[in-house]
Amino acid sequence: MMRSDHLPGMAKLYAFELSGEHPTVPRSEVLSLLRIHAAYFREVAEVDRCLLVEADDLDLRILEQRLAMTHRILEVLKVCDASPENIEKALRSLDLPRLRYRMRASRLGEGFVKSHDLERMAGRVLHSMGYRADLENPEMDIRAIISRSKVVFGYEVARPDRGGFERRRPHLKPFFYPGVLMPRMARALVNITMVRPGELLLDPFSGTGGILVEACLIGVRGAGVDVQEKLNRGARANLEGLDADLILGDARCLPFKDASVDAIVSDTPYGRSAVIKARSKDEILSRSFEEMFRVLKAGRRAVIVTDRPAEELLRSKEFRIVELHSDRVHRSLTRYIHVCEKPADF
Repeated sequence: MMRSDHLPGMAKLYAFELSGEHPTVPRSEVLSLLRIHAAYFREVAEVDRCLLVEADDLDLRILEQRLAMTHRILEVLKVCDASPENIEKALRSLDLPRLRYRMRASRLGEGFVKSHDLERMAGRVLHSMGYRADLENPEMDIRAIISRSKVVFGYEVARPDRGGFERRRPHLKPFFYPGVLMPRMARALVNITMVRPGELLLDPFSGTGGILVEACLIGVRGAGVDVQEKLNRGARANLEGLDADLILGDARCLPFKDASVDAIVSDTPYGRSAVIKARSKDEILSRSFEEMFRVLKAGRRAVIVTDRPAEELLRSKEFRIVELHSDRVHRSLTRYIHVCEKPADF
């Protein structure tokens, strides 16, 4: 993927160590952000939870601030098969710019090589080449990601702050209500919309405001609509100090002009509690989908979460389905994450 006026002359290879907390959403989050924060990119491979991407003019600072489901990003030095012989060969081929280094390895799942074994091998090989391990004051940090079939060596160039999401877990916020999305998932869905700082993201079923919190923290303007006054009051407490407007209203009749919203993320109501002012759950979904399509700008994305597949209903409202992810929460609830797009020529 590239801008039409850009040629990938200086592209580098990057490795994204995905969190693995969901099988497909982390990859989608990375690729969605690359579409707006890289001049050029090309997906090279995905090995276990390591996504290899060739990219140019990559805004690592923005990615570090935004990503929710990535542990770290490496600028790749070498990729080799995960056997001792190939690992040693790869290490001996490294031409490092400094003498003092610190090596750390992480193993994804049941990798053939253990992390501490690789670190010891690297110490032995690099020492024989004149390099010196220095854990306290290194001149360069080298990281190795071990999968079942490959080892990726590289410089760690970004590490998202995942601890912040833990501090924003729903039960730690001023207002708590059960059944909401966890902050990392909410942020990932915001990122998948490809919304940019300063743009407007709408949540038509805003509830406690968790999705809007994650949008506002990355510089996006938030707008939320909810029919329950209690939830609206609670969301105001959760969003205090953030750039978000909350409206007591009905998702079936959104108070926004046509094509006025840059992105939509919504975790639609589930179960019997969903039917508050509507005749049925089907009516809520059908009419709210129509309204989401109406207010969304052409060519932009809506990420809509339901407790059952809704592709046909969304297509009937003119949405194009870009991706579909499923998220099993517990035995009686699976969330279906629909990544939709309003056609650019609509």
